[in-house]
Amino acid sequence: MKRAGRPMPNWLRPHWEKKKAETAGRITAAVTQLSSTGRPVTFSSIRETVQALYGLRLSTNTIRRNELAYEIYQQKRQPPKTRIGRSPSLIALYRESDPEHRPSLYAKVARLRRESKDTLIARVIRTEARIGQHAHIENDLREQVIELGQKLLAIESGGKYGADGLEQSARMPETGTSVTQIKASRSMS
Repeated sequence: MKRAGRPMPNWLRPHWEKKKAETAGRITAAVTQLSSTGRPVTFSSIRETVQALYGLRLSTNTIRRNELAYEIYQQKRQPPKTRIGRSPSLIALYRESDPEHRPSLYAKVARLRRESKDTLIARVIRTEARIGQHAHIENDLREQVIELGQKLLAIESGGKYGADGLEQSARMPETGTSVTQIKASRSMS
């Protein structure tokens, strides 16, 4: 234990250890009485019970600073009630969703709230990476569709491509036969 940044003198150590044990004993008795009467275990109820049992005033900081007393409090206290506030974006998501699918959306949100923040962050980062990959694939496919559409228009108009879909430069200028036709005739013979 330190006092204002200075270590506690060794000759005071037994006295302080005794005081800590007495405080922890009082907290244990107060918590036991609160539990048996069905009252919630809170800092204020412990302080009131210690004063009623022992006639001593006890501060919240005394309970917090005494490791054993605080551990006893932590074990028996009721978890604090926290109201889950809904963010405006979540309210908008509910409002925009189809009423038929809203119950499943509520369930999904409740399930996601049970996950840790780090887990959710990792999922968001992975999802964003996958979206980027899919956008790249989409762009490649879009370019291929445009290229195939241009080739089809050229074939239909007799432009750069011949009726067989081969580029005019791939045809033998003298005979008009395509390179593919020549290769096919060679393999037959």
